Amino acid sequence: MILTITTNPSLDIIYRTEEFTIGATNREISHQKVVGGKGINAARVASILFGSEANKVIAAGFAGITNFSILEKELKQYGLIDKFIQTPGETRFCYQIYDKRNKKTELNELGIPVPYKSFNLFLQQLDHLKNLTAISINGSIAPGLPKNAYSTLIKKLRSIAPNAKIILDTSGSALCSTLEGSSQPDIIKPNNDELSDFLGYKVTEDPTSALYALQDKRLKKIPTVVASLGATGAVVKVHLKNPSFYFVKTHSLSAINTQGAGDSTVAGMLYAIDQGFNDLQVIKYGMAAGMANVIEQKTGYVQSKNVISYVNDRSKISIIKLKSPDELVY
Repeated sequence: MILTITTNPSLDIIYRTEEFTIGATNREISHQKVVGGKGINAARVASILFGSEANKVIAAGFAGITNFSILEKELKQYGLIDKFIQTPGETRFCYQIYDKRNKKTELNELGIPVPYKSFNLFLQQLDHLKNLTAISINGSIAPGLPKNAYSTLIKKLRSIAPNAKIILDTSGSALCSTLEGSSQPDIIKPNNDELSDFLGYKVTEDPTSALYALQDKRLKKIPTVVASLGATGAVVKVHLKNPSFYFVKTHSLSAINTQGAGDSTVAGMLYAIDQGFNDLQVIKYGMAAGMANVIEQKTGYVQSKNVISYVNDRSKISIIKLKSPDELVY
């Protein structure tokens, strides 16, 4: 079974405009409303990859009771097992505006505070989940929760599912506080900006810069680190005691929608972990799912046939083992 945890989900409204000017009246060309939140996107994509076994995916977290029916409908549509705890108020809205050049402006609500008693109830609920193989903790920490909430979750998950792999997909203070805590995830997938925030120095999208960053001693406790470099691909560290480093080169695609690509990457890795694939296959499935997302209009959506095609096509994804920065040819 796969579990995704989203403590601060959202209902996203995505606008397309000809031009977007701050301080002026702007008119839309079109808009769409989607259920968002990084863990929900990951759960949706994982359910697509599982196909007829979509009921192997559990989506959990906290959501406002006022508009919960919208989220509930989405979970049912994709056959996801609903383990959300409903809290007072309504799930937040997030707004994205794209102009004709695909330049994006975002406005994200903070989200409703989660009562601490709801967090305790959630921790108790985890005791009833069985046969977990892969878990992701996704997005920002909801208001009201302690800053070490993700460390607490990881510690709890280790006690109930010691053999499950845990992916942490967050940024900012949530990432920093968790990585500085005593309970560590198995996999993180920061982009260069998120690495920069955590390490305190500039990490660029240059693979050489990412390679040096992955050798930082502060990342030593994390078995697998996937440094996402956008369309370039990723630099990856695997294993704890004797780490190996790889450059994952991806073929450039004509992107339609990059929103949700990182969440799809998480979904691909969750699926591959559940299937018992090795570390590099897990990375490859993640990258393939992320690529498959960017050619779709819908956020956090893929077609399985495209994911499988990219996994099996070396011209789309190639993995190069690195011994030194000099080997980074791209």
